[in-house]
Amino acid sequence: MKIAASARVGPYRQALGHLFRAYKFHDRDELHPLLADWLVEAVRAAPWLDRVEAVTCVPTHWLRRLDRKFHAAEVLAAHVARRLEKPYVSILRPVRAGRHQLGLSYAQRAANVRGAFALVDGVKLHKARVLLVDDVRTTGATIEECAKVLRRGGAAEVYAAVVLSASHTSAGNRVLGSI
Repeated sequence: MKIAASARVGPYRQALGHLFRAYKFHDRDELHPLLADWLVEAVRAAPWLDRVEAVTCVPTHWLRRLDRKFHAAEVLAAHVARRLEKPYVSILRPVRAGRHQLGLSYAQRAANVRGAFALVDGVKLHKARVLLVDDVRTTGATIEECAKVLRRGGAAEVYAAVVLSASHTSAGNRVLGSI
């Protein structure tokens, strides 16, 4: 397993899903503090938090950045790092844009992101323990691919944190509230 453990705010359904879609797809950046604080609380509740040395995010290709007012994973990761008093490090870079993941099966998603990320030139991760933040985990293919790159680059442990997860029973996930 490439991810040592993970945390999430909740499942991608009902009210939380509607709230998140407004945030990400309708540029409702005023929702950022609420979602980011919920993510901080989910990570704070994780038994592995004391092992994390730095926070990073799943990067977005520059072509994708043109479509949105902000990059949700980056904004969330920076907020989590600041609130947890951990350094935020931009150590992953996209190598290519790839297709949108929406509507793809797990196998298609895994193939779509295979080789899509690399470490930033010059980065060496000597047994680092890194928290990888993304906004949504649907199948886990993107997070697993990024974790693979981090591990190959020398990271000893990679943890993940997301606002929403399509998996309703993932082990190690923490669901906050009744949303």
